[in-house]
Amino acid sequence: MSKDQVNLAQSEPAMAVEETQPARVVEQLQLDEEGRNGLTSSLPRVDGGWGAWSYLATATALEASRMANSYGVYLDHYTILYPASTGLLPIIGTVAMGIMYLLMSPLSLYLTTYPRQRKITMWIGLVIMFSGFIGAAFASSAAGLVVTQGVLYGIGGTLLYCPTTNYMFEWWLNKRGLASGIMLSGTGAGGLVMPLISNALLQKYGKRTTLLSIGISYTILIALLIPFIKPRLPIPSSTSTSSSRRPRPKVNWGFIRRSPFWLLWVGVLFQGLAAFMPVTYLPSYATALSLSPTIGTLTIALMNLARVPGQVIIGHLADKMSPRKLILLMALASGLSVFAGWGAAKNVGGLVGFSLAFGAFAGSYTALFSRFIAILNRDDPHLPAILYSLFFLARGIGSIASGPLSSALMSHNSSLDGAKGGYGVGEFGVLIIWTGTGMIMSGVGAGYKNYKLD
Repeated sequence: MSKDQVNLAQSEPAMAVEETQPARVVEQLQLDEEGRNGLTSSLPRVDGGWGAWSYLATATALEASRMANSYGVYLDHYTILYPASTGLLPIIGTVAMGIMYLLMSPLSLYLTTYPRQRKITMWIGLVIMFSGFIGAAFASSAAGLVVTQGVLYGIGGTLLYCPTTNYMFEWWLNKRGLASGIMLSGTGAGGLVMPLISNALLQKYGKRTTLLSIGISYTILIALLIPFIKPRLPIPSSTSTSSSRRPRPKVNWGFIRRSPFWLLWVGVLFQGLAAFMPVTYLPSYATALSLSPTIGTLTIALMNLARVPGQVIIGHLADKMSPRKLILLMALASGLSVFAGWGAAKNVGGLVGFSLAFGAFAGSYTALFSRFIAILNRDDPHLPAILYSLFFLARGIGSIASGPLSSALMSHNSSLDGAKGGYGVGEFGVLIIWTGTGMIMSGVGAGYKNYKLD
């Protein structure tokens, strides 16, 4: 694309926010950038082919190795080990997830500017994550677990997974919703298996052996996967020009000033403030119903199981349907699953039904992010990874805030004595109401259609 063509494109009327990102324009910008750096323009196929699918399979396997979604199983076990720290224990899982989401934005911006650092970043992340597992295994207090299983695991996970998502925007364009849905379904697949494995190990061997065995296994598996995460676009040689003179990608930050971005971002924030409550507390809720620990573990596993087809289906629909309709559908279905599902669950059948419904809808919400990016970005090839990380930033703020928030909601003076169904179980009533309200409020993002990009 010539300079005159770029200026002409910028002078055209703004597109409606409902339009999708024209892949040919993005592809041409990528090719032009390679030409300026003296690189080959012979690229692997986008949206398919061996390179795209092999990358996606490896990225999905990496997503399956995320452990934070299984923390509810550990919380139920840690409550017995550290009964004096029940207010601190819920923070461990939300801190781990929150750090991953919060650090993605600055790290994604850095890796967009310095793409050669992506692979070494992944190896450093793996080392830090392994250190978190080892530290948690030998931690003797809840505070020690916050630092190791929370902070260290979160930092290591960010460094490990962020470069993987950066590469997704190189390999996939028109089918990006489907691709991101498949990749994120790996989180659900891992969340199906790991609660069962973790609970069995915790019951038989205890905390130390469980964390050591899982940490070593994860490290070996991920070390075998990292070499298969490869870029599609050639990376400029470090010897081709001095680092000070090498052109850096320029990102158009104009979207920050536009209402559609903030409406979508706030919707993600509301969803994040509520989405982690069931994952953290369902095993404890099952215990409060005098059900066996296996039932509590099963609810987490089923919730993650429902995310596998949910992420793929919602991701595919995000490529085809109006984003506004999908946002409203997800908000209403997620809220209904909480108010009518969790709010009425007093037995195994009720918990199973709620877990499947909540996992399918609320658990698949992140598959919409690829379409949010298409709404906000027309022709900047460097912006998608940054926008993606900014939406995860909102989710991270919600994740971290949900830890102390849930502890406050679960305080003994917040019980709804005499309420029916799950609302009257211990202190869970207010927590259920908050979770359902957050799901409904996530629909505020649908208001973006009332605005146009300018």
